[in-house]
Amino acid sequence: MRTCYGYTELLEDLLKLSEVYKDKISIKITGTSVKGRLLPLIKMGGGNKKLLVAGAVHGRESVTSAFIMKSLEELLKSGCEFAEKSLYVLPMVNPDGVEIFLKRDLPQVTVKDFKGELFKNNANNINLNANFPFCFSKVPPKRQGGAKSASEPEVKSLIKLCEKERFESAVSLHARGNCIFWRDYGNKAVKGDLELAKSFEQNCCFEIISPTQKVEDYSGGFENWFRCRYRKPALCIELVKDEDISFSDMIINFEEAVIWEKTKNLLITYLNFS
Repeated sequence: MRTCYGYTELLEDLLKLSEVYKDKISIKITGTSVKGRLLPLIKMGGGNKKLLVAGAVHGRESVTSAFIMKSLEELLKSGCEFAEKSLYVLPMVNPDGVEIFLKRDLPQVTVKDFKGELFKNNANNINLNANFPFCFSKVPPKRQGGAKSASEPEVKSLIKLCEKERFESAVSLHARGNCIFWRDYGNKAVKGDLELAKSFEQNCCFEIISPTQKVEDYSGGFENWFRCRYRKPALCIELVKDEDISFSDMIINFEEAVIWEKTKNLLITYLNFS
């Protein structure tokens, strides 16, 4: 049983997968973090219909990376084939933040009232999910989106990847809520967004919630920027239902925290729907 899941553990899992499934997946580097950590990107399948899954945008949410890697391994074990599609997986968008949360590193800048066990930002103390160029002027200071949109290398890398691959849809995994954010009032309806959300609700038991109303809540977000930029579905899925469990304990009680028996079908649901 792992007591933590960070960048080192991710690299170990990537090495194992690449050795066992070298004919099924490819791993490339899509960018670097503030502190120079490489951002690995996993690709499975060779079809023209491209789907994106991203995890650990927030440092304290490495449970999403652990979930992604276990889900991907199970998918590969199943021998699932999808000739018309390609699945792109960015398992840890914010490796610096993850390592800072785990107290194996420190921020690049001075952080007032620093508490590593609650740290969600990157090494520059910027909330990456408030740094994307969508309604950025409306990001409130408390969300720590930074002084300029897309200022962070992790955000730039994700934007560059999306511009290059032109994904049909995107799913960003976060930790707390066991629910789906699928639409916001700024973008309004995007073709296929509700249908995709319903598919995850039916097959993985995530709760669909009402579209996000306040611009202060959705400005600068990755999925919100994606919807605006490409007019295609982008969902934020919160994995863990228990609001009281600590971010550290999410890893220790991993399968229980993510309700694995219900949520384990996330990737296959995504592939089957799209």
